[in-house]
Amino acid sequence: MRRKKTKYGCRVFFDELSESDYVIKGNGMTAIITPTCARCDRLFGVGEVEEVEKRGNIARLKINDLTSALNIYTNKQYGTTNTVDKRDFIAFSGILHTREGTRDFSVLAEEVEVVEENVRNNWVLTTAKRTMERIEKLRNRSFEWQSSTIAEDDVKKEAFMKAQEHYAICDDKLDELAEMAITAVKGVWQNHSKTTREMILELLKNTKCMEHDKLIKELMKKGLEEAWVEEIIDELIEGGHCYAPETGVLEVVEG
Repeated sequence: MRRKKTKYGCRVFFDELSESDYVIKGNGMTAIITPTCARCDRLFGVGEVEEVEKRGNIARLKINDLTSALNIYTNKQYGTTNTVDKRDFIAFSGILHTREGTRDFSVLAEEVEVVEENVRNNWVLTTAKRTMERIEKLRNRSFEWQSSTIAEDDVKKEAFMKAQEHYAICDDKLDELAEMAITAVKGVWQNHSKTTREMILELLKNTKCMEHDKLIKELMKKGLEEAWVEEIIDELIEGGHCYAPETGVLEVVEG
């Protein structure tokens, strides 16, 4: 998936998407507004493959993102679907087709790529962060539509208000949605944290000591977020596994 980022689409957990049935239309486009008020006409997701079924030129892939499973469909000419198997992790970007008034929708994936597990973990953590941000805005009644004109803003604001009414958004409902995101994060954090610890200690053992900023950059190249790396480094220092012999330098504790 190395095309322009704008092709990716929205990030929402599959469980939230499965509860979404508020559809809006405009400018020849159809989109779903989810309970946390994400506007989706395209979807970008990452998950583990549970099922693979091929019929003619179409492949159906059942993907689980730790909150729920979602079926996506793709023409074999796209991506690497000919080599996708159960237990693989894949990233996909595609068009979300919906039927107004129902929860009947399908995802036609235009790009599919086999990825490593840490990509799924990073997707879960990032999606949880964005979900919680939307929830916080809903709690504070500060959700804003981004638009290029006042007329567009009025239309989108009306759709946003109607979506809140449609889903009967209240604090209890927001608590449920927040718990969904928190549970997903718990599902990956223990393994994610362990893997990050191992990567940091391995780099430090190979070099004995390393500049703090260089260590961060090396781990970011592997797809890890800077804030998460900083947190794990602090834990390693507190646990006596490494220390700072001088400002801006880290060294592993031998033994």
